[in-house]
Amino acid sequence: MENLISVLNTLEPGIVIFDKRYKIVHINRVVLVLFSEFSSADIFEKSLLDLHQASSSEKISRMIALLSTSKRQIPFSIKIFSRDNRVKYLLMKLIALLSYDAGETEESLCCALLYDITAFISDQTMRLLKIPVGIKNEIKLIDLRDVVFIEADNVYSRVFTTTRDYFSGLSLGTLQDRLPGKYFMRIHRSYIVNLTKITKVSKERGAVYVSLQGIDESLPVSRNRSREFLTRLGLK
Repeated sequence: MENLISVLNTLEPGIVIFDKRYKIVHINRVVLVLFSEFSSADIFEKSLLDLHQASSSEKISRMIALLSTSKRQIPFSIKIFSRDNRVKYLLMKLIALLSYDAGETEESLCCALLYDITAFISDQTMRLLKIPVGIKNEIKLIDLRDVVFIEADNVYSRVFTTTRDYFSGLSLGTLQDRLPGKYFMRIHRSYIVNLTKITKVSKERGAVYVSLQGIDESLPVSRNRSREFLTRLGLK
């Protein structure tokens, strides 16, 4: 597992300053590169949420709402699509800014730092090489070889290793599309497994279950995926 601090030190962030209505008031030139489909005039006419797809906008608005009670920066990963339809993964850090007025300080503006981490978690075919996960107020990168299975968590997911589980802001569908199919397979609407971590396959009343390295409970294989799954393992 890699800490993002060393990675971020090599990157110049995009900087966006916006007000409580998400109106963008200042940016740096990196933002124009990250959102090249928009002109600078377009960006200043839009709100921060308008730069992202609906699912990412909802996540951003929820995180901004937490700024009033958080004493630290709030980092999280999001996903955007550039004009050529190639996936781009951003790490965003939200920071509340203080202003001074009439002898009192207030949080009137916010700052978003945007880091393009695409090259660090995916290859040229946009297959993931690492999975970004959240640990308290940090983002870590999990090596694929350490992943045992992944479980759907509403529209997000939880990544399980042999030692613990982690929250990921990527959906199970996104992970299914971006993980290398040679090693990972979706066996159920709620689960993706690392095929190299399977220790046992069992059948109970016609249903197929898998046991995984370091995991106490077995996982079910859905009936419509069981034939493909057993074929992949050479059992059919």
